[in-house]
Amino acid sequence: MHEGKDQLIVHQHDPRYSLLRSLQSASGRLRSGKYIIEGIRHVARAIEQRAPIELLFVAPSVLSNPFGKKLARRIRQSQVPSIRLSPQLYRQLSLAAEPQGIGAVLRQQWFALSELKVARNSLWLAIESVDQPGNLGTILRTAEAAGVSGVLLLDAISDPWEPACVRASMGSLFSQKLTRCEIMEFTSWARRSGSTLVASSPRGLVDYSSFRSRWPAALLIGGERYGLSDQLLDAADFNLRIPMRGGCDSINAAVASGVLLFSLSSQRS
Repeated sequence: MHEGKDQLIVHQHDPRYSLLRSLQSASGRLRSGKYIIEGIRHVARAIEQRAPIELLFVAPSVLSNPFGKKLARRIRQSQVPSIRLSPQLYRQLSLAAEPQGIGAVLRQQWFALSELKVARNSLWLAIESVDQPGNLGTILRTAEAAGVSGVLLLDAISDPWEPACVRASMGSLFSQKLTRCEIMEFTSWARRSGSTLVASSPRGLVDYSSFRSRWPAALLIGGERYGLSDQLLDAADFNLRIPMRGGCDSINAAVASGVLLFSLSSQRS
């Protein structure tokens, strides 16, 4: 579909635009199994990782970057449907301070537990109740940087497809294997695969800096408000703490994930 043949959408009640707006809500994403990305970097990473793009949308008067225009042409040439939006409608979809004029709708990709192949020295990440999208996106970005093999979401709250999470992930979302499962399913999977469960807790008995893991391993991270549930803390083989200095008594989940993921990752070499 060529840009010149796409009718410019200027009314917010247009059904094609209503679809885009629906993906800003959790119910819309759950119902459709799709999500929205926006910005040149995110679209470029989606193409690089061969993520399943189902629709391209652009605001021609906003899209001035030559590389962004090249991306749009490349997607159209692959026969992906496209639509053109007025600047006003496009800005309603964007979280960026300076919108770049290009975005896409993608199909969510989930993996079943049975599809996860656990290598001998692999590192996994299990997340429970991290409900702040920005923190969750940062954790996903950090997980990619630390070489995590996959991310398991152990609740119905953590939403990796939420727009703020997608944006904070900076494209790392497209390269991760994501699984959602119950805690009992996860612990059974970990036992079958021989994975060591390493929990993060302010009340942990082991200082993370002195800990040496057995492999494969899975790091368990909980939300800022309540941390990990007792069920997961009891299931863990080790409960690690990050000692605090000064008057601070804790750090947020994203920072704790970074400290522990890189500490564990460095042991694998």
